[in-house]
Amino acid sequence: MDRPSTRLESRAEGCITNCVQRFIDSTNFVANRLQKPPQKLCGGGTVGPAAHYAEERLECTTSRPAVEASATALRHSDAMTCEPVGSMKEVLGRELDAESLLQAVKEQPQHKRNIWEQLKVVGFSRAVSTVYVGSLVAAAIRMQLMLLGGYTFGDLVHTGHAGLPISQTLQQKYLTAVHFLVEEGIPKLVQHVTQVVTQLVTGIPLNRPLTLAQLEAIFQEVRLVVAGESSLHCGGSGRRHKVEPWSKYVLQLPVPPDGESEEEKVLYNMLIETSDILDSEDFNTVMDTLIQQGFNLVLDRMADFYPVSKGQQEVDESTEKWVDSISRDLDPGTSPDSGDTLSTALAGPPQCSGFISNSAVPVAKLVPVLSGIVHAALSPTPGQLLQKVLTNDRLDALGANVYEAFALPIAQ
Repeated sequence: MDRPSTRLESRAEGCITNCVQRFIDSTNFVANRLQKPPQKLCGGGTVGPAAHYAEERLECTTSRPAVEASATALRHSDAMTCEPVGSMKEVLGRELDAESLLQAVKEQPQHKRNIWEQLKVVGFSRAVSTVYVGSLVAAAIRMQLMLLGGYTFGDLVHTGHAGLPISQTLQQKYLTAVHFLVEEGIPKLVQHVTQVVTQLVTGIPLNRPLTLAQLEAIFQEVRLVVAGESSLHCGGSGRRHKVEPWSKYVLQLPVPPDGESEEEKVLYNMLIETSDILDSEDFNTVMDTLIQQGFNLVLDRMADFYPVSKGQQEVDESTEKWVDSISRDLDPGTSPDSGDTLSTALAGPPQCSGFISNSAVPVAKLVPVLSGIVHAALSPTPGQLLQKVLTNDRLDALGANVYEAFALPIAQ
């Protein structure tokens, strides 16, 4: 089967263009506000953690209009991060297409068992990829906006010039670097995660019951392998599947400008600095935090589909159509533990696990829930994964540090 194109559809293009225009509008707002006479800084107003931190560091060197303007632009960052959500879901849907496999189950009943094995891998991969995609999109776009905010507002605040130090054209070129993230970076990351998940879950039988602690152990093993802290052992040799530096998924390698254009030089420097931030130890630490938070949220969601007592064995009706005949498809003599490639991880709950229930659900009934997590998790609805990682304290602090580094003079 030919691999579907990863080219952005018109709706995704429109979302990204809208992001760029909204940020440019906010910079125009800054310029207009700074044309007013400076006023003494006074207290008041409620802003997000990153904006509040930047405001505290700036209050001794600038006027209230400048502080208000920068805080307004910073508050746009979360809304702008949510704009490409539709295209993120489309990419996940193309790379991990559960719908076509479901259709194949109906059209090729003689191959139902093999197709269900593929659905198992797709279901786990969609849930894990959702965590990685949501975390990377939230963190990368936040860093990009904070760096641009520092560049844009720094000279305005400290020199008092009303004109923009960075042209709208340059801002647009810099912000549209997110096209690479959507078109090539996310598919590449999803494929990498899927390779790891495939090797870890292929040997787990569909009729094997899993507790929440065992499901957590699978997620943790995936996280360790992707982080390079563990290796997959195939044929007696350990093979590492560590993820590439995060910048490789977010930005295309910038090419040094040939001409004398000052604007192109500034753009090149901004892209290089963004790449350095994405590959920094601080950013890796934040990503680890967001990924762990994402897995915790997925497990909380999965807990809703586990029975609370031995007598309550029913699962949500939406899962039943996926598993009506799965038991009949499995060989009666097949042991639920046969072929388990995660026997050590699944032998018992990890020491750090907070799950104490012994309730277990067959893998086949977990597959549709895992597969469907992407729809809610990447929505802008409060309480969902994307909103949770966007408000993470460590992400706020790193964003504020990036903004400060490019907005304040070195001597400050």
